[in-house]
Amino acid sequence: MALNNYHGKAGTGQRRDNNMKIRRIAAGFIAFIFTVSAVIPTFSSQVLAQSAFYNTNEIMFFDPYSCTVGEGEGTTDLVGNDNLEKILRYYVGKGLTLAQASGIAGNYQQESGFNPSAVQPSSVAPEGYMPIDGIGFGIAQWTWTSRQGPLVELSQSSNRPVTDLSLQLDYSWYEMENQKGQSMDMAEFKATTTPEDAAYIFHRDYEVSNDSEADVKAVRGGNAINIYEQFKTVIPDNASQANDVDEAICTGDGKASAYVGDDFVIYNQNDPKWAARPYGNSTIGAAGCGPAAMAMIITALTGSAVTPIETAEYGAANGTLRDDGEKGSDTDVHSVIGDRWGLKSTQLTPDVAKINKALRDGALIVVSGRGSAPFIPDGHYIVIRGVTDDGNWMIGDSNGDLGTTYSAQEWDPGSIVINMDTNNIWAMTK
Repeated sequence: MALNNYHGKAGTGQRRDNNMKIRRIAAGFIAFIFTVSAVIPTFSSQVLAQSAFYNTNEIMFFDPYSCTVGEGEGTTDLVGNDNLEKILRYYVGKGLTLAQASGIAGNYQQESGFNPSAVQPSSVAPEGYMPIDGIGFGIAQWTWTSRQGPLVELSQSSNRPVTDLSLQLDYSWYEMENQKGQSMDMAEFKATTTPEDAAYIFHRDYEVSNDSEADVKAVRGGNAINIYEQFKTVIPDNASQANDVDEAICTGDGKASAYVGDDFVIYNQNDPKWAARPYGNSTIGAAGCGPAAMAMIITALTGSAVTPIETAEYGAANGTLRDDGEKGSDTDVHSVIGDRWGLKSTQLTPDVAKINKALRDGALIVVSGRGSAPFIPDGHYIVIRGVTDDGNWMIGDSNGDLGTTYSAQEWDPGSIVINMDTNNIWAMTK
């Protein structure tokens, strides 16, 4: 079955074009602009708070953007043998159940045949293609500039072509999480327990084609059921957020993991005891998030207090610095520093269920990411130190006073997973 080829189908682009929908789309686009604008003053306030900390502690080196992490070409690594499996694993990795991911995929099958280059009605985008207002494009067949425009902006800012599958999945998740486009009701969607119900809600709130309710349930719901049946023994179902699941997914009891309590040592890279100490061509305070994260992990797993001074000195001398001349750490911090203190590392994917299992089995997760808190735009290392009994994450964040605050609160895994560097997630064990 040629799952990756686009097939023109009913409902792939014949969208309702009445005044109400146009107003709704326009309102969504305006909201998107205000949301993006709101990020700037929020981040500026964080920078001012960090600057005040440095000024009052006589620390001369401060660059809020410099705790950066080495990166590749800007593409997200997707796992799977074909586009369908990659789509399913992506959404399950975001914390959805396989049934919910199948509901989304059942819609994409009808819209585009899982082809991110699909152009309405039945053509394929050439290299360098730019979406055209009124013509459906991509896996979801985004039709209007109000939704195509932000996709193009994300393409340009992340250095990925507009036809890139990972780009389109990231954009779809942004729209869903932030109630953009068709005002997706994520709470209701995450409450669905069957593929057909998930397909129906996703169509109603996100796709909104001209297909009748009966057609949606029969065709898109039917697609979703078939997809779920095909992959239910292949992809572990992250159902722990909606249903009871077997022992293999959440280690049996759902209890909080070992390092959720207050006995986990949080190192502040801006602590005056070491903030001005060198780390490569910068300082621990300005660029030492990687060594600080590893110092937390080593201290917890070995029981011996190891500070960011020791990890930064060893890391800088043994290759953890970025090789492009920028401040900060490359992506080998876990292996170089971990090996020195006898720790083992296992690479993970951005799969909430697998990360939870590793945490409940006693691991600590070191991960880099870029974007919204607890990460920063240019990249930052944190530790995922525990999963609570209700599925939230606790972290270890070295980023000054903000990091101390973030380390004391619980986080929705989805808000962290979406900004992870997907090839730099490591479970550390002794």
